[in-house]
Amino acid sequence: MSGEENPASKPTPVQDVQGDGRWMSLHHRFVADSKDKEPEVVFIGDSLVQLMHQCEIWRELFSPLHALNFGIGGDGTQHVLWRLENGELEHIRPKVSRAWVGS
Repeated sequence: MSGEENPASKPTPVQDVQGDGRWMSLHHRFVADSKDKEPEVVFIGDSLVQLMHQCEIWRELFSPLHALNFGIGGDGTQHVLWRLENGELEHIRPKVSRAWVGS
């Protein structure tokens, strides 16, 4: 190793290259959801987490637990760290939290 800091370890928001504010809008929605709901389970991560919401297993196993899905396609570890530091889990105390990112 060269002694340089791993960029994935530094919390960083996604750059809005499309100019539509989509990523920040999702982040704000997740923060609002965390204020309004009392989930037993929270998933946070990248597109693999985001897509779980569309699976039958989500409806069967996780919806009854009032699970929240905080997945955003394209997120890297540094983006999830930023979201965690900026309120997504601040107002909730789930029994289980699962982070899945870095694929």
